[in-house]
Amino acid sequence: MSQMFCGIIERLGVETKVSPTISGALEDLELFQPQIVILDTSVQEGTGMSFLTMVTPVEEEKESRKERRKKLEGGPSILVIRTVYELVPTDCPFVKASLVRPFTAEQLTEAIKQLIPKDRKKDVPKLFEEAESTNPEVELARRGVSYGESYIFFEERPIVIQQTVQVFANAGYDMMLVTSVRPKVARERFGLDKGAEVFTLTGYNFPLGKMIQAVQDFINSKKAPLVSIGDLDNIIEHCGVDMTLRAVQQIVSMRKKKTFTLLISVDGGLLTQNVRDLLTGMMTEYKIE
Repeated sequence: MSQMFCGIIERLGVETKVSPTISGALEDLELFQPQIVILDTSVQEGTGMSFLTMVTPVEEEKESRKERRKKLEGGPSILVIRTVYELVPTDCPFVKASLVRPFTAEQLTEAIKQLIPKDRKKDVPKLFEEAESTNPEVELARRGVSYGESYIFFEERPIVIQQTVQVFANAGYDMMLVTSVRPKVARERFGLDKGAEVFTLTGYNFPLGKMIQAVQDFINSKKAPLVSIGDLDNIIEHCGVDMTLRAVQQIVSMRKKKTFTLLISVDGGLLTQNVRDLLTGMMTEYKIE
């Protein structure tokens, strides 16, 4: 059954990964942040429906509207494959469609298409595309990026920046990731090996001073350094806009003394136009086509 799922999805231009267990699916959900999840409730002796309980957001008592919206926007669109006797829980906001076994390939295709927002259907193949060239330098040129520049990626999910970091890594550049997740998780998301340095932001108020110093030490110690911040939204949420922008400005200014590449991703839809303008004033906006 999973082979049929994968074949249909890949024909739609979407990369697939099969998780045979619920625990494995939860781990993959954290690592890869997929846009679409197809849940076959027959997994693990028919206990697959419990996956929905585990991913349903818990509403905190003091949670703000913005925090609740971000939880919902950050989750995948889920298609549930079930028996006629099973009922889909109504409290999981990520469930967008369900199919009752048996069904045809055409029905599955149409159900998957329902999971893709109308305004993004044309982008789905591009979000998951693999590098078209085996030559990293040629691929960098195709993507319109150059070493020694600073780029800001306005994207809802940090997929394009992850692809770009992988291409730079394949070209032999020295890599540093600034993130709030575990180093192993961060490296796997960006497709990097253990040689990539990771600075992990922890605590309620992220230590931006230590982050800036770590970036400074990294670029001074490497021949061809690249620094990637894959989730600027999270830093803004913990430290505020002003402190975050000042930190970005300090990192960008380091290029006056040492050549390095800076890649930053942020959900532009959560920013005011003024903040977007300030970021594009410091960095080149990467055009996601």
